[in-house]
Amino acid sequence: MLKTGQAALAATALSVALGSAASAGTIEGSATYRERIAVPPDATLYVQLQDVSRADASSVTLAAQRYALNGVPARYTLAYDDALIRDGMSYTVSASIYHDDKLLFTTDTAYPVLTNGSGKMSDLVLVQVQGTTVLENTKWTAAVLNGAPIETDRRPELAFALDGAFSGSGGCNRFNGQADISGASITFPDNMAATLMACPPALEEVERQFFAALQGVTTYAMEGDALAFLDASGEPVIKFIRTQ
Repeated sequence: MLKTGQAALAATALSVALGSAASAGTIEGSATYRERIAVPPDATLYVQLQDVSRADASSVTLAAQRYALNGVPARYTLAYDDALIRDGMSYTVSASIYHDDKLLFTTDTAYPVLTNGSGKMSDLVLVQVQGTTVLENTKWTAAVLNGAPIETDRRPELAFALDGAFSGSGGCNRFNGQADISGASITFPDNMAATLMACPPALEEVERQFFAALQGVTTYAMEGDALAFLDASGEPVIKFIRTQ
């Protein structure tokens, strides 16, 4: 039998445990973005609950969680302490997508939760951060051109650096330039710098079609290790596989 002091201590511990369990709340929802591009491998989704009640002070983060992200829409469940929430105050949930330390997408709209008529569910729509693109520091090899598989020994290659800078090979000649990338839109310049080596007929024809197809590209779509360049009608003109 427990002594009186031990019993009181046990009761107190039980009360604290039950009180802690009762104070736990959760916010649930989804996070997505509208661009038709896939996040790179190892991307993460960061969701946070913030107190934004004071207009003259910075918001206060009350809860945050990071999730591995394989695609969107992605579900999230964010736990918080009910004791931190007060009627009449204002709370929002926000999210960002990172690749390593680089911010790719973020919410630009306030998503209120918990008080002032808001509930515990919130579906978030993120926007792509200006000046960033998931194509940065990637390398691709063309597999399909104008609907037909490329069967030459050397296939066109394309690599992206920062801010739309690109370089590659048409299968014979090297080229480079600066693409205009915004969201899922992409256009290539007419005046790409390129070498002028003589090529075997088969490679020359593929290269000619590849360069011509690039001029008609208006958007791109990514899914996993696959990349497609599409023309103004939405038809894929070049399909690539990731090599880096």
